[in-house]
Amino acid sequence: MYMALYSPSSIQKLVDFIKTVYAIKGLVPVVIKPIGAAAQIGVPEAHKIAIKQGKPFIVLPEISDLSNVLGCNKILYINESGREVSLAEVLDLEEGAAILVSSGEQEPSRKEVENTDPVWLREVPRGLPVTALIGILVYELHRKKQGAPI
Repeated sequence: MYMALYSPSSIQKLVDFIKTVYAIKGLVPVVIKPIGAAAQIGVPEAHKIAIKQGKPFIVLPEISDLSNVLGCNKILYINESGREVSLAEVLDLEEGAAILVSSGEQEPSRKEVENTDPVWLREVPRGLPVTALIGILVYELHRKKQGAPI
């Protein structure tokens, strides 16, 4: 499964994203359209972390590349204006799926997300920073792998 962060500009946000996603075996971080300092300094830093941990790290130019390049059969776009779904529905995604979150610094255009499924997690309060949201998702995916009830 892929966890994708759209258009980060902050080095720290990108590095925190990578470290959080690496907490779970089998979850692959994808950064889409990094800008500014995140593109110039954050991506090389993330690559260093990936190499040290022996884990994959993917950078893509467009959201559509989740399907076109990685072959993702389902892309959930976690967005506050998306339809409400339970956390269990999100955690039941199959291999080859992607969870996409916006960095909060630049939102994707309507055209960019037209082949995604915009959803919001019913159990999660709105207004959370992206790092906290990713932390919740990673934690719950970890619990699921451990066999804990959702």
